[in-house]
Amino acid sequence: MKILGISLFMFISLAGISLGIDFIKGYELPAIRSLNPLYVMEIPELAIMYLLLLFLFVDPVLSFLQKKRNRKK
Repeated sequence: MKILGISLFMFISLAGISLGIDFIKGYELPAIRSLNPLYVMEIPELAIMYLLLLFLFVDPVLSFLQKKRNRKK
């Protein structure tokens, strides 16, 4: 929990500093679309992102199903 809190604090701090520097330099956000990284990603980048997300979720699901099958036997 402590690691998650520190990570969240660091993310908010760094994002605030980055946006603060942009506003000081005179950059204005034209729309909220500019903050979404999915709009600027290309096809290979999207494929790699979805593949990594798939690997992230498949292993716990397969582990859960294997434990569930072993309990029934």
